[in-house]
Amino acid sequence: MELIYHDTYLTETTDLDMFGRLRPARLLELVQTVSGRHAAALGLGGDVLDSRGLAWVVVRQKIEISRMPGGGETLLFTTWPGRGMHGLFPRYMEIGTPDGESLIRLCFLWVIMDRTSRVMIQPKNFGLDMPYADREPLLPLPRLPKQLPPAAETAEFTVPYSYIDVNGHMNNTRYLELAENLIPAPREGLRLRSLLIEFTHELKLGETMHLAISRDASLYTLHGTRGSQDIITLCLQF
Repeated sequence: MELIYHDTYLTETTDLDMFGRLRPARLLELVQTVSGRHAAALGLGGDVLDSRGLAWVVVRQKIEISRMPGGGETLLFTTWPGRGMHGLFPRYMEIGTPDGESLIRLCFLWVIMDRTSRVMIQPKNFGLDMPYADREPLLPLPRLPKQLPPAAETAEFTVPYSYIDVNGHMNNTRYLELAENLIPAPREGLRLRSLLIEFTHELKLGETMHLAISRDASLYTLHGTRGSQDIITLCLQF
């Protein structure tokens, strides 16, 4: 069983933003792909879970970026699962270059969701063994700040068809696209240094959330709600 998994990717023009850097949402797509490949190699891929009416769902993400890669760069992915706790399963990932430069470090928390009830399940109740690598965590587990700054702006967003993924809800990568379109830093060419996201509840096709947007120097925070229900919180440090 390959607990520490390696993969590669050669960046293309379509992966880049207007400044020639890897788009953050595309980074999340690549991370999602590599994580899925490793889960499949461990016998926990989408086909196995789908046969039991289950699906992997990410609930928190923490990303630290030393340098966002450009076009024509070969990226080396190294990833491994951490020890699960209370139904939460951490995954660590490092992205680097062939010459040894460390570009990006990530820690994700995943759960397994029942597709019908839309609630988290305990894998052992479904006969699933959750292996983990006995390796030092790459980053602390992601945690939101205890208090979010007051909102300076607000926005409304309704989920379009193209944002829905195979799990029947708005894909996690789309929230970052939405955030980048609502704040000025990306189009000003500022470099994203870190990212923290917590997904609290899902959004389905046609549902609308209210977004509160705040800024404290180079830190932007977006908090999405639907009525009294929290949907998502994003903290982007530039």
